Amino acid sequence: MMTSRSLFKVMQLNALLAVVAMTVGLTGCGRGSDGNAAEESVAPATVATPSEANATPSPSAAAPTSTPLVVEFQGQQVTGQLDGSAASASLLAQLPLTLTFSDFGGQEKIADLPAPLGLDDAPDGSDATPGTIGYYSPSQSLVLYYAEVGYYSGIVPIGTFEGAEVLETETNDLTMTLRAID
Repeated sequence: MMTSRSLFKVMQLNALLAVVAMTVGLTGCGRGSDGNAAEESVAPATVATPSEANATPSPSAAAPTSTPLVVEFQGQQVTGQLDGSAASASLLAQLPLTLTFSDFGGQEKIADLPAPLGLDDAPDGSDATPGTIGYYSPSQSLVLYYAEVGYYSGIVPIGTFEGAEVLETETNDLTMTLRAID
């Protein structure tokens, strides 16, 4: 079984490889100021997975920005990242937030948000893995998943966090403060 830290590192590596693949693909595509093809610089070879090598990036496939996040509770800190989605941007506009999270189903901590999050380009549903920060749109709730939950309609992944196992041991309601890290 892959730990949330290992999963997070794999996700970071995949994002880095995608950015490198896009950058290498764009190298040498421009023209110099004289209208002739610009000189190409030779970049170190990179290894792309077959799916990345064959992928055709869409115009909106720019690498999403992520925002570091910290969740504080009972003298502990858990760090994470919010992705560049509309839902994440809506959450960032509400931070810092102090919310009371309840355990739900022995799989997640869930709290009601003061305002709904934007859902532009959000998936209809998702399967949240341990370490996923999600928005459950039917109840307008922020969710920290610490166990596998399978696919559910309404789950919108908006980021990841480290230390999912810490939340698993806490069965009582937890007051947590979420804030972006500058």
